[in-house]
Amino acid sequence: RDIPSFGELMDYRIRLMQKHNISFSSLKKVAEQMTPLDGAREFLDRVRQDFQVVILSDTFYELAMPLMSKLGDPLLLCHRLQIEGDMISGYRLRAEKAKKQAVEAFNGMGYSCIAVGDSYNDIQMFEVSEKAYFINAPQVITDAYPAISSVQSYSELLEELKNLQ
Repeated sequence: RDIPSFGELMDYRIRLMQKHNISFSSLKKVAEQMTPLDGAREFLDRVRQDFQVVILSDTFYELAMPLMSKLGDPLLLCHRLQIEGDMISGYRLRAEKAKKQAVEAFNGMGYSCIAVGDSYNDIQMFEVSEKAYFINAPQVITDAYPAISSVQSYSELLEELKNLQ
């Protein structure tokens, strides 16, 4: 999340996986064992009482779905991996600026969008959202974007969201 270029980050990750012969099936096993951060499911359940929740992510369906079910199956919009044999050979982005395009589309349908994120790749959606928040973002990122509100916990974010209603 500290590397501004998603393409650069993913190309590096794929080279690293190929160099160390890390298979897709081994990554999938790890993904299936992942659990949400403490309080994440409860936070989403609480937020869904007052808001529609869409997760716009630069993750990949092939790895994210087990975690999404543990979060109550929120709507996830993300990318696809390219898999050859049992190795990740590449990825297919929905769009170069998928998060921004999704928020613009929701805005165009009359929805009011509040964006929450923790990294450089979230700036694109922050720019077109009604309100934006960093949550647990690295200091270097929050320092670079001081106009974007920053919170450190789900409870802080809930308070901010309550103030918007």
